[in-house]
Amino acid sequence: MQKNLQRDFRDIRGEFDKLVVGQDSTLSSQEEFQRASLRLREIVAILTGTTSQSPFLTTVDVTQLMGRMQTATMQA
Repeated sequence: MQKNLQRDFRDIRGEFDKLVVGQDSTLSSQEEFQRASLRLREIVAILTGTTSQSPFLTTVDVTQLMGRMQTATMQA
């Protein structure tokens, strides 16, 4: 499961990075952007709800991306 969370995070981060530099991204759609934001919140909830630390992903990484995405929506 941890690898799936890490893969989802990596995919969202990649699409967001494309969006930031003006490339085509699935996150260009408001619906997909909201879905990705929700998935990031789910990932944080899963990571904080487990007793062991994930070797693949940290809560800090996810919350930083969430902050970047929130900042981007505030600027738009």
